[in-house]
Amino acid sequence: MKEFEQQFPFECKTYYDHTEVVPWLETNIGQFDREWYRYGTDIAQGIVAGVPLYDYYRFRDEQAAMLFILRWT
Repeated sequence: MKEFEQQFPFECKTYYDHTEVVPWLETNIGQFDREWYRYGTDIAQGIVAGVPLYDYYRFRDEQAAMLFILRWT
């Protein structure tokens, strides 16, 4: 995972649905797995533990992460 974290060092999370977030990312930030990466909360863990479900987004560049934070958190 360390190599992945080096490639996308800036992590953010949001409760917004990925069907809203991903089109915005593609338009404003760039291509998935080049400029940003997405992974979600474990659905089973959320159901069993009663934890709200959210998605993590990681960014190659700090400016992209800041734009994401301003829009989606």
